[in-house]
Amino acid sequence: MLFYVQMRWNHEGRISLEDLWEVEEQEAEHAKETIDSGMVVGIWKVAAQKRVIAVVDLPSAEELDRTALGRLPMREYLEFEEVWPLRDYLGFAEDVKARYQV
Repeated sequence: MLFYVQMRWNHEGRISLEDLWEVEEQEAEHAKETIDSGMVVGIWKVAAQKRVIAVVDLPSAEELDRTALGRLPMREYLEFEEVWPLRDYLGFAEDVKARYQV
């Protein structure tokens, strides 16, 4: 299942800048591993903002929750602003043609 995930760094007053870079370096390595594994379809840092956007491919919302709250090195410093399940457009188009009749 594909999910669009928009995250904002929420670190002000909680961690030093040097410690933030250490955790972010761990997060960058984790991101590379998840891209290589196919779990992350794409991940982007929004220019001039403390924001990251990703499209992830996970089996369920439960697995997304486990990943977001338990596996991400930056989990203590990320605020999840938007999480949207994504549906393949061609599957939607087929349902439209069938008028959602099974």
